[in-house]
Amino acid sequence: MHNRQELIDICQEYCTGCGLCGAVNGTMFEHGNKDFLYPNLQDSDAELCSIVCPAAGNAANNFQDGTTWGKMESCCLAWSTDDTTRFKASSGGTITSLCVYLLEKHMIDAVIQVKRDIEDQTKTITVVNTTKEAVLECCGSRYNSSTPLMEIKNLVETGKKYAFVGKPCDVSALRMLQVRKIEPWTEQITYMFSFFCAGQPSEDANKKLLRALECDSINDIEDLSYRGNGWPGFASVRLKNGTKHQMEYEKSWMTILGRDVRKSCRFCADGTGEQADISCGDAWYLTSDGKPSFEEAPGRNVVFARTQRGERLLKAAILDGVVATEPYNPEKNDLIKSQPYHYNRKASLRSLKIAMGLCGRKFPLYSSKILKKFENGYPLKNKVLRGIGTMKRVWSKSI
Repeated sequence: MHNRQELIDICQEYCTGCGLCGAVNGTMFEHGNKDFLYPNLQDSDAELCSIVCPAAGNAANNFQDGTTWGKMESCCLAWSTDDTTRFKASSGGTITSLCVYLLEKHMIDAVIQVKRDIEDQTKTITVVNTTKEAVLECCGSRYNSSTPLMEIKNLVETGKKYAFVGKPCDVSALRMLQVRKIEPWTEQITYMFSFFCAGQPSEDANKKLLRALECDSINDIEDLSYRGNGWPGFASVRLKNGTKHQMEYEKSWMTILGRDVRKSCRFCADGTGEQADISCGDAWYLTSDGKPSFEEAPGRNVVFARTQRGERLLKAAILDGVVATEPYNPEKNDLIKSQPYHYNRKASLRSLKIAMGLCGRKFPLYSSKILKKFENGYPLKNKVLRGIGTMKRVWSKSI
């Protein structure tokens, strides 16, 4: 058991920045480490955090089945049948097409999601979209910090139905609040979609990327894209003077953005959206040596229908020709090889928890029992190396 202050301390340290405590409790946020937004949690926030905060472990401990890819009704490969959407989106455009489908079929009134902040394109804003054109404006990855739940209570209008698109941690927090029936407005969120997430890059990482793209100031930016317009597409910036610079996805993510992310992302138990109705990730092709290939190709998603509601929607969209699919088995088709980061991070969490404990550091409140399930079949050598690496980072004060 953990006392209230310990719970608050852990939720504060391992905050994902979703913003839900701000929406429900009016909790104030301020810029903290690496300029990420962190809540100023008080004793009065303990009850809410114990229910919804990913760092409190409820979603990971009680709602996951302990397997690598989590609970699902079905799994397939999918992509938008609209070539423009498929090209513009980060990968296959499945989530975008499903959102448009829901609107056009009048199954929802609006989609709550994030898009680039036109005044500072390294940041995002939360929007409520009611048209296909507006949803398409949100296509593509946003490799920066976002707080999509910060104002959500004020965005939901009485009598209307919504779909929500967010990071796995955003969906997890919102789902836990909805399950507990604490806030009646959450029942109006009838669909939740998520995408695979490997972490939120910091503001410093974004500045480093811009420098590498020969951009000296955010004020010089006409258009900034992290991915999309192809699969995986390029990190690209078009400046107001007309010049354009771009960088391969593998270099932009692997060497810059992905190396400097929010602390909680390093210890995340759910990067694949296990609490969503439908979650999607990149279904990378494999090279001859069994590694993900980032060569440009027509985009495709690996799609998990995680709830019966999600599966019904996916089947309807397939039947109406909105998305195309191929059969896919995540185990037989080596999704571990296509998405090694998600597998390694999840399977090594128990090793990381042990290492942090040996260093006298706090850790998210994941149950050791569920972490042991996650590491089933994970090589002993990898466990040891991950644990030692974590201790070294603690000693070097990099975490």
